[in-house]
Amino acid sequence: MNKEEVLSIFCLAGVDTFNMWELPNQYWPESYTKIRAENPWWLVKTNKGLIKIGWRKRVISIDWSDTGIAKIVTEEDVTKNNSMVHAWSYTKAIEYLRDLFNDERLCNTE
Repeated sequence: MNKEEVLSIFCLAGVDTFNMWELPNQYWPESYTKIRAENPWWLVKTNKGLIKIGWRKRVISIDWSDTGIAKIVTEEDVTKNNSMVHAWSYTKAIEYLRDLFNDERLCNTE
């Protein structure tokens, strides 16, 4: 996913982003250089802390272990624990981030 897609996900979830950094793909091994280059992950700074987000094979991994928040964001049958979840679509990623922050704020797009 590209930077604009990540910013859109967070904005639509109502989560302010203050900075973000591109990371190497955290799923594919280093030998998959083309796939890794085309599918970076992102570290996003929010008012609650850092969130790591990126595509695995078919799901978007969202990890908020650096925020100090311990919360199950869905009861759906997906891989999850109290500091991460796998979303099967952009829509689900937005929903899970919204539930994580449990906030109706408008996003800061600057």
